[in-house]
Amino acid sequence: RLMVRTTVPVEDSAVSRLIKLVEESASNRSPTELVVDSFARSYTPKVLFIAFVMSTFSWFFGVEEGRKWTLRGLIIVVIACPCALTISTPVTYTAGLAATAQKRIIVKG
Repeated sequence: RLMVRTTVPVEDSAVSRLIKLVEESASNRSPTELVVDSFARSYTPKVLFIAFVMSTFSWFFGVEEGRKWTLRGLIIVVIACPCALTISTPVTYTAGLAATAQKRIIVKG
C-alpha cells in the first residue's frame, strides 16, 4: 500500500498552471492571426480542388499527360499551401518580442 501526501492542491501545480497558460494563449489570438486563419479557411479548399481537377481529368488525355499534370497538381498543393503563412504569424510575433527584449524593452499586451 502506497500513501502519498500532497502539499498543494492539484489546481496550484506547475502542470496545471502550464495547461492554463496554453489554453489562454490559444484563445487570445491577434487580429493578424485571425485574418490569416479566415483566409486559409477559404483558400485551402480552392487550391485542393484545382489540384484535384488537374490531377484527375488529365488522365483522359493519355498516360503521359496524366503523369505530367498529376505532378503539376502536387506541385500546386506544395507551393500554394498556406501552412507557411499560418505558422509564420506567431513566429514573427515571438521573434519581435525576443528582439525587443534583448534591447531591454518590455512590450505589454
